[in-house]
Amino acid sequence: MVTTGQPEPESFTWTFLPAEIRTMILNVIARQKHPGWASLASVCREWQSVLEPANFDKLKLRVSCLDDFNRVASPSRTSIIRHICLDIELPRYACDDCCRRLSMYDNTSSIVSNGLWRLFSILSAWEQAGDLALELNVYSPSDRDHWFKGIYLSTDDVEEDEDSDTPLNDWRGEPWCHDPRHGWLHGRQIMDPPRSAILRLFQPITLRFQKPLPRVRAVTRLLMRRQLRRYLFPLEIRLLLNSLVHLDHMVYEPWAVPISSEKQFREQAFAILVKAGLPGSLRSLTIFEDFFELYNRFSRRLSDGASTDLFPDGLRLGATFASRSRNLRHLSISFMISAEEFFRYCQPAGNWPHMQSLALTTNFLGQDESLRPCINVLLCRAGVLAQRMPKLHTFVLWNGARGHACAFIYRVEKDGPSITWRGTWRLPLSEDPYVIRAWRLVASRLRFHKLRIKQQRIFRDITSRGDAVYRLKLPCQVVEPASLWQMRREGYKPYY
Repeated sequence: MVTTGQPEPESFTWTFLPAEIRTMILNVIARQKHPGWASLASVCREWQSVLEPANFDKLKLRVSCLDDFNRVASPSRTSIIRHICLDIELPRYACDDCCRRLSMYDNTSSIVSNGLWRLFSILSAWEQAGDLALELNVYSPSDRDHWFKGIYLSTDDVEEDEDSDTPLNDWRGEPWCHDPRHGWLHGRQIMDPPRSAILRLFQPITLRFQKPLPRVRAVTRLLMRRQLRRYLFPLEIRLLLNSLVHLDHMVYEPWAVPISSEKQFREQAFAILVKAGLPGSLRSLTIFEDFFELYNRFSRRLSDGASTDLFPDGLRLGATFASRSRNLRHLSISFMISAEEFFRYCQPAGNWPHMQSLALTTNFLGQDESLRPCINVLLCRAGVLAQRMPKLHTFVLWNGARGHACAFIYRVEKDGPSITWRGTWRLPLSEDPYVIRAWRLVASRLRFHKLRIKQQRIFRDITSRGDAVYRLKLPCQVVEPASLWQMRREGYKPYY
């Protein structure tokens, strides 16, 4: 046997690597989530200690999974679960039924009620162990098979690792649609969905429980995102809130109501929920009322023109939000009420001792030059209100839709307070001495003697309301990131 005299290369095993390097490799595996990665947690205890928390951090469940979930979620694992998303899947429906509005008393209510009961029963046995988010969703896979091919139905659709700045014209996640019967012609929707199809998509749900929901101590955050297009009455939401005894943060992203008379009654019901149904433990509330341009055309067509004031001030949304917000640390309300309505009901003698961040919207923030005096008055009122919020570090007043986006931003950072105008058009803040004076008084309450004034222009096309939120880069979260992902793509779908 002839030898070359060269030593054979040494073979290294996994244990030869430093512990820090091994952990880095396992974290990369957990982050990339290639098929089958979760099963690697069974290799050894070291791998389990890194991969199992990543695997159980966010769980996406269907009702059919709940029995297995109850077995798998052992006490040692409940402490590493941070987010549970329950997708309640309704039965499919055929084309002949896609325009048939269902009764709120059909089997949808029993399916949703049973699913929620089973999950709450499981969670009632958990002890509180840090932050745990519960996200609820209800949909039928057939919702996007007929008239609404461009919508997203569940969190499964969200590509969390995709670069959000990908050009919109590269986001055509849907195959080329040609379905003339449902108004789609060569990839474009050319016809409004019928009234019955839209009302089916936003069908109300009534929860029917045989006995009160079990009390759940472990859940601290509740999310009902825009993908939940079925409508839960505020009374039903209150049933859920009553069971979540340690709820700290709530995200609610409802859809605007198309018929004005129905809108008033729904607003009254939600005002009652805000006034008396939000738990005392709640410290953060984020509300984003969405509407889709296609549905909005339908909304205008259905409007009955009624604007009668049916409710006393105590049951108005602006009044209830202004009152309830005094115990909150973080509040964001987008489009459900306007900033001017919120300010109107803030009592002159009231204080917000805990408020740290506040974000509101107003239609005054548009490109109409004639509205500039109204904008300045609103910014002055906001400054006066902010003076009664001693812990406030972030205030945002914004607006955005297809074609424009803008925001007034007050921030307190390490180098001091600042006010910023950011948008697709310019508003010269420094030219109005009353606005500057109001916000300098806010800064002086924090013992700062200087207020920086900034102008930041956005030189990008704004394709949708979701795109406006993305381009504004707001310092506080006004909508869930997964919802924003869906909004930008739905807003870019070709219509007409």
